Amino acid sequence: MRKLDISRLREKIMIILLASGVVVSATLLGMTNHREFRSLIPARDISHLWVPEVTPADSWSVKDGVITCTGKPIGYLRTKKKYKNYILQVDWRFKKEGAPPDANSGIFLNISGPPKKLPKCIEAQLQQPTAGSVFGLSGAKITGAKRLQGKARPLGEWNSYEITVRNGTLSLVFNGEKVNAGTEMDPLDGYIGLQSEGWEVQFRNIFVKDLGE
Repeated sequence: MRKLDISRLREKIMIILLASGVVVSATLLGMTNHREFRSLIPARDISHLWVPEVTPADSWSVKDGVITCTGKPIGYLRTKKKYKNYILQVDWRFKKEGAPPDANSGIFLNISGPPKKLPKCIEAQLQQPTAGSVFGLSGAKITGAKRLQGKARPLGEWNSYEITVRNGTLSLVFNGEKVNAGTEMDPLDGYIGLQSEGWEVQFRNIFVKDLGE
């Protein structure tokens, strides 16, 4: 009798759940800090959960639980829903073949105002040399957040963020280590976004827990 490989079975179940965009138990994910998160990975059509801003829809695609961005043109994909207090979990990696040493993208938090290449928001940087940095764009502000160097894994490998935003405070856990924090965020709420900025990047395991008011 063939021995059942539990880890492979769980991986297959997770691919199905991620592709379906369902609410997934944190226990199933192997996480212990939180009970439930909503997946932001659509089954097939990006427009089910996201809105392309500045970038055209064909800059983005989804397959087998992974969102791929061509990196061109510069812009972003944002959620249809606004968030104020939330926990965001996301994995990302850059295409390795031919990649520049400064391959670039970002996670946009609390996006507000009109669509433009760099909207008003707080950015959690994904750029290869400075990933883990947090700063404001286009007039957005955050106090106490740092610029970091050399925290990302090599190009082509998956990295992970867990970002907690609550009443204008932010903490960022990068590959299991808390590396950044800030307070007095402005804007206090808004959309969540994935940035397109020049090089192919992929996102998976995107989960959000809305903490309410």
